[in-house]
Amino acid sequence: MYYRHQDSSSVYGELAVIALVLLLILAFLIVKAVVLIVRTFIRYNRHTRSLWIALALFLASPLVSGVLYYLTDFDGSFALVGIALVVLLITCLAVTLKNRDTLLRQNVNLIDEVLHASWFGSDTPKVVAEYEQIAA
Repeated sequence: MYYRHQDSSSVYGELAVIALVLLLILAFLIVKAVVLIVRTFIRYNRHTRSLWIALALFLASPLVSGVLYYLTDFDGSFALVGIALVVLLITCLAVTLKNRDTLLRQNVNLIDEVLHASWFGSDTPKVVAEYEQIAA
């Protein structure tokens, strides 16, 4: 059998590369989370109170977990910060998904649509029929 002896420096080098890759992935996820939070607050800050409540929970969670750690010496109390971050991210995602208008129809004047559409022809509205003609 062939046995290759690895010295400790090559093992440490491999661990350093793995740690560097994990740190880069973590940095990417942190940047994406911050971008989601900032973009959601810029667009929808006046529309929903749930964003402000989730942000207040996130900002108060280090204080609450610190007091809880001081009173009980429980090391897991700092998990509240992570839970509050997840709540903030889920709230931002929910607000973003709620306010998307991806599948909504364009604003169409109902009177024009009824008066200029054939009543005995197809059931598709005039705007949809025009888009189908353009697409064809």
